Amino acid sequence: MNIKHLIGFGLTAGLLSSAAYAQDNITTGFDPVIEDRAMTSMIGWTAGVSAATRFNTSDDFDHLENEVEGFVELTYGGFHTGLSATSLYQDPTDDVEFEANLGYGADFGQGLSWDLTYGYIWLNDSENHSEEITATLGFPIGRDASGAFAVIIDPDNGESDQEVAFEAPLSERWTAVGLIGNSDRDDNIYAEAGAVYDFGDGISFEALYEDTNDGDGVLGFTVSYEIGG
Repeated sequence: MNIKHLIGFGLTAGLLSSAAYAQDNITTGFDPVIEDRAMTSMIGWTAGVSAATRFNTSDDFDHLENEVEGFVELTYGGFHTGLSATSLYQDPTDDVEFEANLGYGADFGQGLSWDLTYGYIWLNDSENHSEEITATLGFPIGRDASGAFAVIIDPDNGESDQEVAFEAPLSERWTAVGLIGNSDRDDNIYAEAGAVYDFGDGISFEALYEDTNDGDGVLGFTVSYEIGG
């Protein structure tokens, strides 16, 4: 699905991707489980673009890939729908991965929120496709930090990923982010940790380290721009 928006439902424009590097069925980048989505009766929209580069920390920081992603999302009340396109680096068959999603979320209790989203992922040339159903519970951690728990289910086989994520402000512009997950689909455990810098005017920079128990660590850098109305 593609660090696009587990808390309140993605984080910032810099969080435009999802899950850990070694998961073949998910685009790389911080998982969009944390996202601030206003519950209003008016139609809202958000659009953004990001550019990322990633390096293998276990192999003399050998360059792994570059990635460009764009997305647009519409909201109405608790309903939201979106479309994203992500470039595939040196793929012999496909150049772009697309994802369309539709969901609903709402706030409840003391700072709690929930969201249920269906996502359909396909490629531009091959006939490969997949589906995901993501259930998310957002919750506060202390006064300023936020957390979220998400279960991402593959409806074709019933297997899932389970993730816990957090974001915590470090200063007026810096935010720390982190995630740990277990994948039944890929039979591994993965984790992510990083920081996001907000330049203002919708521009952000993210440095993110990703690792799994059965793969090499990856360090990625992403610049993003987001607008909305």
